Amino acid sequence: MTSLLTVVSLFATGGGIRLLLAQWRLLMFRATSLMRSATSDDRVTRLELFFDLVFVFALSQLSHHLLEYPSWVGAGETFVLLLAVYKVWVYTTWSATLLDTSRLQVQWMLLIVMLVTLFMNASIGSAFGDFGWLFAASYLLAQLGRGAWMLTVGLDRTTHDHFVRTLIWGCVSAPFWIAGVFFAPGPRLIFWSVAAAIDLGGHMVAHRLPGRKTEGSRVPLTGERIFERFGLFYLIALGETILSTGLAIAGNLEDPLIFLTGTVSLAGSVAVWWCYFHGLEQEILKKLASVDDQFRPGILAGNTLVILLAGLILVAVGDQLVISDPAVRPDLATVLFLFGGPALFLAGRGFFIRQVLGQRQPSDLAGIGALVLLANLSFLLPAFVAAIGAVLPLIGVAVSDTVNRRRRTQQGAP
Repeated sequence: MTSLLTVVSLFATGGGIRLLLAQWRLLMFRATSLMRSATSDDRVTRLELFFDLVFVFALSQLSHHLLEYPSWVGAGETFVLLLAVYKVWVYTTWSATLLDTSRLQVQWMLLIVMLVTLFMNASIGSAFGDFGWLFAASYLLAQLGRGAWMLTVGLDRTTHDHFVRTLIWGCVSAPFWIAGVFFAPGPRLIFWSVAAAIDLGGHMVAHRLPGRKTEGSRVPLTGERIFERFGLFYLIALGETILSTGLAIAGNLEDPLIFLTGTVSLAGSVAVWWCYFHGLEQEILKKLASVDDQFRPGILAGNTLVILLAGLILVAVGDQLVISDPAVRPDLATVLFLFGGPALFLAGRGFFIRQVLGQRQPSDLAGIGALVLLANLSFLLPAFVAAIGAVLPLIGVAVSDTVNRRRRTQQGAP
């Protein structure tokens, strides 16, 4: 009787109506939410892989830009453009990982971002020329448009708050992207470097704001799936280096050293693949499955991947320079490309293994040391010999990893 009187009094004061409205809104929120549920298929979809293909074009454009401007300024421009391209990919990938990709709205989001990004990537070669406006406009449309859309898809409170802060960080960097369009290439690089630094810094600190941060354990993120996405994207990026090598070979078939230089280039790609995917990937996936907070390893993986991609671009440019003229002594730019790419790869890999697996990788440090030594000697040697020297430390690290992993397996066997 008392409870009945309470209900009647609530309706009489309007409280019951507000309560029902609140419950109705909650039910509608759950019904319209596009978030991935416990019953959703965690497999990477064909559409997500199709979405990645537009970024193969981007990596090719970035390699060509650096090849055309092999200087410190050219390297700076390429890195700023790489950060922008990567941010579009990684933020869209995070969004798709959180959402149910079988839903039509999510699929349309991927396709629309893909279309916008296609024009952004097409303008990479002239981003510091006449079409800087197209690059900046496409970038901001993809980032801010997708970020605003994510606030309408029924995210949980923690994830919604994170995307609000992501959008705020994006709005902070946007004026610098816009301002750079109205200046010559030199000042544009400065403005866009500031903008890219803001975007990168936001990603590194998980878009923290004063008094507001993301509790990683409360984010419904499947660490294994996001790491699989990173691995598949890196595999596609490796494929782009092979494509670049193949095109360089096709243009220099009359050179008698082409068989040697082409083989060395492919051996370097195989060594990188072995160091990344053979055994190490499974160890990381096993570690991610055993921790509650999979958000932080995801952030670390994203920050590491951009370093690995930068290394691949350097390797691709270095290989093309060697294949085009293998008998000459390499200049400083060629040496930095040939040896800097593998060094970035080993440094990024070692950092991630140390942070996620808690393991030190002496082989990575030894490989970087060998690369530094061989880089100094390479100025006295033909370019094709220098290329061989850049690949040998990677092969050494791959062999060391295999031996150490086999030893640990045997020690753990009953």
